[in-house]
Amino acid sequence: MNTNIELEKMKKWGQALDKIAQIAGKIMYVFCILAGVLILVNMFGFFNSTELTVALTCFGHTINFQELSHPLQITVSLLLIAMLVITCIMVRELVHALRSVFQSIANGRPFEDSTIKGFRKAALWIAIISVGNGKIWGLIIAALCLFLSYVFHYGMLLQQESDETL
Repeated sequence: MNTNIELEKMKKWGQALDKIAQIAGKIMYVFCILAGVLILVNMFGFFNSTELTVALTCFGHTINFQELSHPLQITVSLLLIAMLVITCIMVRELVHALRSVFQSIANGRPFEDSTIKGFRKAALWIAIISVGNGKIWGLIIAALCLFLSYVFHYGMLLQQESDETL
C-alpha cells in the first residue's frame, strides 16, 4: 500500500470537510441574524395581526405570544435573543473546534495535539448543546468525538515512537 496516495486522500477529505464546516458556520450566522431580526420585529408589534400568530413551546406547554401582555412579550423576546446569542456562540465554538481538526488533517498532520484538542472541544460543545436541547443523539456523537480524540492521541504516541526509532 502506498502511504503517499493515502496521505493525499486524507488531505483532500480534510480540505473538503474544512470547507463544509466553514460554509456551515456562515449559514449558521445568517440563520442567527434572521432569527434575531424576526424576534425584534415580533417584539415591536409588527406581527400583531389576527392572521399571524406566534406560538412558543416550552416544556410541553404552548403559549400564544400575542395573548401575553406587552411587557411580558418584551421580556420573552429579550430572553429569546439572549438564548439565541448563547446558542450562536456555542455553535461557533463547535465549528471552530471541528475546523481545527479538519485543517490538521488537510495539512497532512492528523496525529498532533491540535487535532486531539479539537475533538475534545467538539465533544464538549456537542454535549452542552445536546443537553440544552434535550437530545440523546448529541450525547452519543459527543462520546464518539471523545473516543476519536483518544484514538488520535494513541496515533500521536505511535507516531512519536516511530519518529524516535528512525
